[in-house]
Amino acid sequence: MNHYILIWSVCTFIESRVRGEIDMDELVLQTGFSLAHIRDVFRSCTGKPLARYVQERRIASAAQELLDTDRTVLDIALQYGFSGRTVFSRAFRRHTGYTPSQFRAEAPVLARVRLCAGVFGPSLPDRRGTADIG
Repeated sequence: MNHYILIWSVCTFIESRVRGEIDMDELVLQTGFSLAHIRDVFRSCTGKPLARYVQERRIASAAQELLDTDRTVLDIALQYGFSGRTVFSRAFRRHTGYTPSQFRAEAPVLARVRLCAGVFGPSLPDRRGTADIG
């Protein structure tokens, strides 16, 4: 079965809300599928759990903001749904290999990546500092 429309709907939903609260109940209402079904289809089609995808998209967008603004790490962490600087720094380092401050200081190049048809976003650098599909 082709799940193209569902994956596209999930990706656009996440990208349009990456800076704020992502209400999974709203995703369920918009797609007409249960959250369990969405998670299963997403994982089988992309190879990654939906929660991990959401966190990677938040980290990638926050990384772009670290490079493009002079906002504090705490402000960026809170904007992207993290409860504080420490939680954000831990997640950021796990996904990028950098602390947010190191990332800002070293300013690695972030490429744009195609997430699905018509949806693009910043990609995360891998631990060697090169772009990796988010």
